[in-house]
Amino acid sequence: MNSTALTQSAEYSRLHSSSLDADDWHLWGTYLPDRQWGTVRECYAEDGDAWKAFPHDHARSRVYRWGEDGLLGWTDRNCHLCFAPAFWNGRDPILKERLFGLANHEGNHGEDVKEAYFHILNTPTYSYAKALYVYPISEYPYKQLLAENAKLSRNDQEFEIEDTGVLSNNNVFHCTIEYAKDSFDDTFIRISVRNLSSSPAYIAVLPTLWIRNSWKWGYPGIKKRNITVNSDGSLFVPELLGPGDQRFSQDKFPPHYFYCDQSNNWIFTDNESNHELLFGTTDGESYTKDAFHRYLVNGEKQAINPKLEGTKAAMICENTISAGDTWVINCRLSSKSHADPFSDSAMICARREEEARNFYSSYQGIKNFKSSEDLDLFVAASSGLLWSCKYYELNLYRWLKGDAGQLAPPRSRWDSDYRDWKYLYAHDIFIMPDAWEYPYFCKWDLMFHAVAFADLDPVFAKKQSGILRTSRYVSPHAQVPAYEWAFSDVDPPLASWATWRIFTIDRNHTGIPDYKFLEESLKTLLTEYGWWSNRNARTDSDLFDGGFLGLDNISPFDRRYPLSDGSRIEQSDGTAWMALLTLYMLKIVVALKQRALTVQHHSSADIGGELVQRFVISFMHSVSSLNSMEERGYLNWDNEDGFYYDLLRRPDGNAEYIRVRSLTGIIPLLAVQSFSSSDVEADTNLNMDNAVLSYIQVHGIDDYSLSMAHLGCYSSGRHLFAMVSPHRLRRVCRWLFDESEFLSPYGIRSLSKFHESNPFSMTVSGITAFLQYSPADSPVAMFGGNSNWRGPVWMPINYLLIEALREYHRVLGDDFTVEYPSFSGCNFNLGYIANDLEARLISLFQANSDQKAPFIKPNSYLDSFNDIENLYNFHEYFNGDDGTGVGASHQTGWTAIVRRMLLHRWGFSGD
Repeated sequence: MNSTALTQSAEYSRLHSSSLDADDWHLWGTYLPDRQWGTVRECYAEDGDAWKAFPHDHARSRVYRWGEDGLLGWTDRNCHLCFAPAFWNGRDPILKERLFGLANHEGNHGEDVKEAYFHILNTPTYSYAKALYVYPISEYPYKQLLAENAKLSRNDQEFEIEDTGVLSNNNVFHCTIEYAKDSFDDTFIRISVRNLSSSPAYIAVLPTLWIRNSWKWGYPGIKKRNITVNSDGSLFVPELLGPGDQRFSQDKFPPHYFYCDQSNNWIFTDNESNHELLFGTTDGESYTKDAFHRYLVNGEKQAINPKLEGTKAAMICENTISAGDTWVINCRLSSKSHADPFSDSAMICARREEEARNFYSSYQGIKNFKSSEDLDLFVAASSGLLWSCKYYELNLYRWLKGDAGQLAPPRSRWDSDYRDWKYLYAHDIFIMPDAWEYPYFCKWDLMFHAVAFADLDPVFAKKQSGILRTSRYVSPHAQVPAYEWAFSDVDPPLASWATWRIFTIDRNHTGIPDYKFLEESLKTLLTEYGWWSNRNARTDSDLFDGGFLGLDNISPFDRRYPLSDGSRIEQSDGTAWMALLTLYMLKIVVALKQRALTVQHHSSADIGGELVQRFVISFMHSVSSLNSMEERGYLNWDNEDGFYYDLLRRPDGNAEYIRVRSLTGIIPLLAVQSFSSSDVEADTNLNMDNAVLSYIQVHGIDDYSLSMAHLGCYSSGRHLFAMVSPHRLRRVCRWLFDESEFLSPYGIRSLSKFHESNPFSMTVSGITAFLQYSPADSPVAMFGGNSNWRGPVWMPINYLLIEALREYHRVLGDDFTVEYPSFSGCNFNLGYIANDLEARLISLFQANSDQKAPFIKPNSYLDSFNDIENLYNFHEYFNGDDGTGVGASHQTGWTAIVRRMLLHRWGFSGD
């Protein structure tokens, strides 16, 4: 990219300085998790029910073991010291210290946050961050949300906070939280509360600072340290010691000062559990985590510490705000003391916000592309992605065996799958899928997150793409963990794809190829590849048994488990994912070999030649195993329909198609790459024409050779490596681009709309499995029931499909056309179609002249509120018919991949 506008921006300079370890601009950020309660890591119950073991009602009174949470908060990368605002409208039964939502068993589609909040702005160094929380002036309807959702079935729409009426008629406060760094360890905090109602309204705001409880768990040398009041009225936080980011390390955190410009007094308590309230016992702690709630809401004046010290402190700032007015509270958190802490607060906040907006607008300036609507979406997606970066800690060995002086965890843990992951040690910032609904790392989600992040902060993106393959995470068997609910689940293997994409994006944006990143990544990728290569041992052919494969309920059967009669599902997508993994491993080793040859100036050097040959042969086997009948006697490809189906293989060896047209039959298209003629000349292992011809000369023409006849050089001069031949591609496109099947106005559906009026059913051992097109929420409880792959549009799979179509176009050229949409009579090349699909996906977030953006739910807060533009929710997936956002509402993790689509539209290349 190397544009002067970007590289000379203030934010880019900070990012560059941080990458050189000159100034640690990443020390502080919006890393404070949105939710810590209801997580597996905080569950110590015998039955392992994490939602019931640590419910929302415990969160205000019970100390967390493995982290913290708060409302749009701020913390350091090790989560030693935390800040977040708390609010009370004088009516609520609970001090609003964190976002409220339903647990999995309380929602008719699983867990679901029931709040209105929006991530407005954020930068890669967290030099400026801004978010909006919409707080009702009326009592927050906790009981009503629980009661109404409990009445609903999976076929009903969810009962949202907007349905209670508390956000209607602008009877709300807009609470805007801003963070602006003066330097890397000096942050201004501004809380602005605007009364949007037509009458004066009371509100209490509590800027709250607390120390995470690390002293309770038996770590040697880690002691409780109190926050105290300085003579100038500021707070003083002493040096802290806590667990470090390495397995056997501790981290020292320097003293800090906290200021607030309001003239009220500080109140104090300790970050300790209220055992008497929670369990009817006592542990000798006089002041507990819930003291500020009890003091303000319940009027318990004895709840706070009169000695003005403790591990949690706040200032109660109260005001009755006139209609339409805004009240501003300024705070400052710094490693240095300041005689006049707010003299330049307004200037710094304004400057950092301007710098943030200039940083993003410079992207469009590079390509001279002007679109304010595109830019607004780009800023929101980028900012939401950064707000999704959260702290995550879990020392699984201690979680299994327990902490000194604490109740022992259930012994049954050692008999569970978690025993195989006992060496997992997490102490990192992760880009989380949705910081409330999925507040943990998810392996295949993280690969999309890292690619979306690649131009924002290449250093961080590279770390994220490989972190789960490091010794602190990977299992002794070389498996990479999936997510904390089931570390051993098998997700699509996208690590080599993410590595290659980050490398090429970074190279094209900076002009400098980072071969060291490729080299280091390859070492751990080879280990993971070895684990994946053994997946075919579960079958009696070279097919890869994926199992879960990330697509939750896409099959009528739960693909994690064998069927009761011994039948086995032979998946069309399992082998395709393995082929994709292999192709990007091949791209990496070819690039490294060419680099080595260039550096050594010796064309005959055989650097990496064996690896090139290994991955070429592995890819050929994958192509043959899915496309040749020779070994199995049947195919996943149905020649009559022109589609790939999963197969049900019976114990007697017979097989029948599971005739469900879903993404599992589209995923084979994703396994495609190509090489230039110069690549092939430099390494003859890549010459597939010669490979197939040599095979025929030895073995003759057979099904194996015919299954790979499409591999090799085309008129474009590029050599095609693809799971699916151009002929079969054309046939699949008949379904893919049919508007009554997969093609929606907003992208490709996960399940064909054909199954809306033609549901599928199959009976195995007297049990009938059923599947029907469902464009929005999940109709079944499989995998928790909060994700649905039976109809909605999913952004990440669409992104991979668009990449695949462009790669096919790169090889086949403009002359290869297909009908688009099907039966329209119009034929276009695959590059045009890829661009159109991209435009459809972007249009989810862009309004037409007479209506709001499709993602906005009818009667939602964004649908009814018109005073502020450019607020977005980046949903987990989107209604397959009308584009309405569905699922997790802040899944800016992988839905932020839309920013890569915008960059392509503006003229940036990721290839």
